[in-house]
Amino acid sequence: MWKRESLCEVEVHFFQALVPEEEYLADDWLEDDLGEMQPKKKRKMASELEGRRENGEPLSLRTSSNRGLLMKKGQAKARQVKMTQLSGMVMLGRREVSRSPSPTITQDDDPMQFTAMHQHSVPAPAVAAPMPAPIRMRVRVQDNVFLIPVPHSTADSCTVSWLCEQAAQRYYQTCGLLPRLSLQKEGALLAPQDPLLAVLHTNEEVVAKVCSWDLPPLPERYQKACRSLAVDESVRVLRLCEAQDGSSSVSVCGLSLASTALAPLLHALKLQASLTELRLAANRLGDGLLPELVAAVATMPRLRLLDVSANLITGEGLKKAANSLDGKSQPTFPCLEELNLSMNPLGDGHTQALACLLSACPLLATLSLQGCSLTARFLQQHRLLLASALTGTGHLRTMTLSHNSLGSTGFELVLKTLPLHLLSHLHLTAVCCGPADQPALELLATHLAQNDCSLTHLSLASNGLSDHSVASLARCLPVCPSLVSLDLSANPDVTSAGLHSLLMALREARRPLVQLNLQGCQVAGPWNTICLDDLAKNVRDLSLCSQRLNKLDQQALQQSWHLQGSGRTLLRQSKCMMSTTGPI
Repeated sequence: MWKRESLCEVEVHFFQALVPEEEYLADDWLEDDLGEMQPKKKRKMASELEGRRENGEPLSLRTSSNRGLLMKKGQAKARQVKMTQLSGMVMLGRREVSRSPSPTITQDDDPMQFTAMHQHSVPAPAVAAPMPAPIRMRVRVQDNVFLIPVPHSTADSCTVSWLCEQAAQRYYQTCGLLPRLSLQKEGALLAPQDPLLAVLHTNEEVVAKVCSWDLPPLPERYQKACRSLAVDESVRVLRLCEAQDGSSSVSVCGLSLASTALAPLLHALKLQASLTELRLAANRLGDGLLPELVAAVATMPRLRLLDVSANLITGEGLKKAANSLDGKSQPTFPCLEELNLSMNPLGDGHTQALACLLSACPLLATLSLQGCSLTARFLQQHRLLLASALTGTGHLRTMTLSHNSLGSTGFELVLKTLPLHLLSHLHLTAVCCGPADQPALELLATHLAQNDCSLTHLSLASNGLSDHSVASLARCLPVCPSLVSLDLSANPDVTSAGLHSLLMALREARRPLVQLNLQGCQVAGPWNTICLDDLAKNVRDLSLCSQRLNKLDQQALQQSWHLQGSGRTLLRQSKCMMSTTGPI
């Protein structure tokens, strides 16, 4: 406790809240009466204060210095500042009293206290100016809506044409097409020169109408797309664009281009109205870029052929492409007639996605799924949906499912799924695994015997057929007049007996085969006169290739063929090709 000894009263015309500075007695009026009760550290400080008082040293600065030293050692407490050290004016009622400020402490006088005072002095926080409300416009361009901010610095000078340019650039970055736009508000056209803020309010949505498209030459569009996507230009692709600019067919095949290199090309090909054929075989399109391909092809109204074979497309890519077609009321590919998805590992389990894609092609006539890692499971799931998509077009003529491990079960499902009354060409090469897994030719013969069968070409190469299988197939030839081309190559168990079965059926049907391919079959002589005559009369193009076919057999066939008139033959080692219809 500190005890006050005396207090000087000063008579003034008004009451003061503080002791006048000239009457301030510093700390001489204080008396330490608790020295014995304080800890050692406090007694030490009290003795130091007493010694300084005897020496006449100023106590306020030294005391502050000791307090600064304690703060430096991590034992600092909140610093108490005497009211006599506050500078400035003091308000007393309505009157102001001015007094001189306390002595200024510099770094030379007491570095410790100077540092402590500066550490405790906190500057007043700066008050941030309020941010103006943002100005932004919503512009709808076809199926896309863009939110475009208007800078406050140029808001007064922005016009409707400025907003059109901003929306066009954003649409180009999104879709790869640069439109020329005009804006409409509630059905009324906005003049391009009108001030923007005079006709629109912030967050208001306007509709942009596409007046035309900016379509420079194809090489220039490709270079611009590369810059927009930050992709390096491909010299080979640029040269192909230069060579095929303005052509109805674009072919970029066999370059093994990655998806990043193909993306700017697809952007450049959009709205190529004159394009009828697009061939991108043997590249690395992948699943990720397939929706972009669908979007590009959708802008080509006359496209008839699309070849994306050998592009690392899987079933997931088909699913992404099908999802991109959701919500489309009109067919996405109105003129597409031929679709080649061969040599892509599609796999099983995505029959529904394939059916969705086929439903978007109302004029599809040729579908190739060769070597797509399909099995019987592909047709066991959603088979009716796929059958409906294939039949619904009404234009399917050629179907290729070769080199898929369908097996006998899958072969049977194919015959039940495909619209055989529409097909003219059916390719089922290498779909069965050998003699133990032969295709159900009895079921095929039943379909071929129907009156509405329009099949003209049938390929059953490399399916492990035997002479018995060929005999079953031959029995349907008299009742299937449409079948004129038969490929039985690469079936080594087929011998001359199988050939005799075919010739007898053709003699009964009284009509010839336009083409018969028996390469890789064990067909050889000796030939009798009847067999040679039947071959010459009932087969116009014959292809034989067998190690058992010797030179005498080849010469006998050649002589019989020449007797028919303008026959042409090609004999080379074990190959024998003959034709009466034209050059080989």
